[in-house]
Amino acid sequence: MIEFVTSDSKNYEGVQQQLLGTIKRHLAPDSYFDTERSKYEKKEGVLSFDLFNNGPADVLMSHGAADKNYMLRRDPDTAERIINRRKHVFVPGPWLRDRLIASKSITLSPEQIHCVGWPRLDDLLAGYNPQPLQNRRLRVLWAPSHDYARKGEEQLSLSSYPEFEQYLPRLKKYADVSVSLHPRNRKEKAPTTDNLLAADFVISDFGTMVYEAWALGKPVIFPSWIIGERILTHQKRSAEAHIFNERIGLHASSFDDVIRMIAEPPVLDSRTKAFLDSYLSPEYLGSSGKRCAELLMTLPG
Repeated sequence: MIEFVTSDSKNYEGVQQQLLGTIKRHLAPDSYFDTERSKYEKKEGVLSFDLFNNGPADVLMSHGAADKNYMLRRDPDTAERIINRRKHVFVPGPWLRDRLIASKSITLSPEQIHCVGWPRLDDLLAGYNPQPLQNRRLRVLWAPSHDYARKGEEQLSLSSYPEFEQYLPRLKKYADVSVSLHPRNRKEKAPTTDNLLAADFVISDFGTMVYEAWALGKPVIFPSWIIGERILTHQKRSAEAHIFNERIGLHASSFDDVIRMIAEPPVLDSRTKAFLDSYLSPEYLGSSGKRCAELLMTLPG
């Protein structure tokens, strides 16, 4: 029996429902149940699963596809790596799995860290019908991460929000522009779906949207003149720092670079594809929910 432990966070309610839904559709209705986190108690013979690293469940999969050093966070009271309390951890692919295994502070064995891809892509890929560029304007989506995580003495945001906002009027001269702020920065909390599927280029920074856009074959433009140094300074050794350090994808040193980049055909380069295959297990692309469900059914409670 599987117990899905759910958070009451309004900001992540939609994403949580999507992710758990892609897994549940591959499970028999009588093989699982939901429990609110505030009411959770460990039950004998039941395997619990949740999406937040400070949660209580046996199995953790992050609510986001990005690294952000999320799996390496420490308990503020004990300084212990929080995921060491888990029986199993699900990660998007071998890049993050190898990093966790190599960490001397992670006590989980390699057999406890499983590559599963990214379940939200199951629905995104199924609903994706790329539209040719002929006879229409270019479509650009700005989809920044939230600006709540601030770092350093100056409390700098790692997000391009709100700083990139000043460039939108100029950008609209060259393309149809849509904006999907992170749910933490907007009242309407539904995950970004339609705008992502419609976009030719995505402008983003260091969150899940980067990997989802790439998996859909959409180039991502990073406003590196705004956030590049901040990512390298405050997200050291993360996948996102690796992206900025190695300049994987399209890295703009100015707004003029953004304009130059969207004038090129919207295709992924081979270096980006190679990194993406190491970060998101390609064998589970479009079938990640099934992979998670099958794993949960085989793991002991």
